[in-house]
Amino acid sequence: MNELKDEKLEAHLAAVDKHKALLEKLHLNGNQHLDEVNNSLQELTLTLEEYLKLIGIP
Repeated sequence: MNELKDEKLEAHLAAVDKHKALLEKLHLNGNQHLDEVNNSLQELTLTLEEYLKLIGIP
């Protein structure tokens, strides 16, 4: 079970890093598509929900 929690946490942290890089790119390049930002936020939400469920927070 700890291994699965670690996996889910790592997936969420990777999504956070990916989103941060996307926001930095958006900041530097105003032409960035907002669809990419929305997709990244959805990935953050899903990975966080999965992790929270595993640690017992509904």
